Amino acid sequence: MAFTLHLYTSFFALGLGAILLLAHKGNAPHRLMGIIWVLAMALSALSSFWLGGGAQTLAGHFSPIHLLSLWMLVALTIGMRAILKGRVAQHRGWMRGAYLGLVGAFIGTLAPGRWVANQLGLW
Repeated sequence: MAFTLHLYTSFFALGLGAILLLAHKGNAPHRLMGIIWVLAMALSALSSFWLGGGAQTLAGHFSPIHLLSLWMLVALTIGMRAILKGRVAQHRGWMRGAYLGLVGAFIGTLAPGRWVANQLGLW
């Protein structure tokens, strides 16, 4: 269940995030899509805590990648608080950073031996 939730919310957020970055900002559709994107990102980050972290564990099944999930939750919170306080530039920076973090995580899933890379037949 956690794996499926993580996979679907991550890929959904990857696509919706690209649309949000390219579309006009500040209007009702942007706000609605942004809320949906933040929820998808939060679900993706939270669901990762039930997944194993690979070979390099820190404690139990947690690994350095879980620190990135924790950081993502922090970034989403700061970004949302910024826009609620009218700090558009700060919001933009945190949300762009969160999206770039997602892109980086996706690129990491394409590494040899990773499930997504195997499913795509890359290695």
